[in-house]
Amino acid sequence: MHGNGNDFIIFDEFKNILVSEEKKSKFVRVVCDRNFGIGADGAIFVQNSKVANAKFRYFNRDGSEAAMCGNGIRCFARYVVEKGYAKEGKISVETLANILELDVWKDKKWWIRVEVGRPFYLWSKKMEVGGKVYEVHSTFVGVPHAVIIVEDLDFDIVPDAKFIRWHPIFPEGTNVNFVKVEKSVLVRTYERGVEGETLSCGTGSVASAFVARKLNLVGDRVEIKTRGGPLTVEFKDEKAYMIGSATKVFEGVLSEEVVF
Repeated sequence: MHGNGNDFIIFDEFKNILVSEEKKSKFVRVVCDRNFGIGADGAIFVQNSKVANAKFRYFNRDGSEAAMCGNGIRCFARYVVEKGYAKEGKISVETLANILELDVWKDKKWWIRVEVGRPFYLWSKKMEVGGKVYEVHSTFVGVPHAVIIVEDLDFDIVPDAKFIRWHPIFPEGTNVNFVKVEKSVLVRTYERGVEGETLSCGTGSVASAFVARKLNLVGDRVEIKTRGGPLTVEFKDEKAYMIGSATKVFEGVLSEEVVF
């Protein structure tokens, strides 16, 4: 499945665990490899929950587990409803961070509104990168994000983003977003764990809208444009909400020849 081109492999462990905990990280690295596996930005495990409709487990393609993925959780929510684990409408999802409320409905295509929770603004600092000076805004939206407002997005973001992603000022690393504010907010994201630019990042879009709003560049409803497609971010009572679609690409069976 994919959310705006950010693609994931979904594994259904709602009734039975398919991959043991000690093997999950290596398994994800193998199946997410675009040459020797299926290929994806990450893997999602759908699991049973005692406190919500279902439990969301997300792993980046490098095998690291993350508490949240904005595009991934939309794909997860559509899958859970289509499989009958929850009914269309309001559903609850357990994540490593907290329990999230989502609205899922179908209107020609599937739509998911995710209550992301309260974003946190940590700090802003000037940082010299490759001869340029950026104002870097550090935020937390379930996962860490750095946001940089720029006047032009027509450049290779990877070298500068990689420098910021690994900078010691971020002990756990960070995702990096370059943002241009027009009528819509244009966002390009380098994702930690993918270690490259993705077509879209849900939490990155929320972080970018959050910083643009804090700087009084946008209002409470923000239209986001990523390379993979549009998203809408809304703010109400200091909480952030993300609205977007989720697309199913194919279903299949993993060959026994895949060794992990």
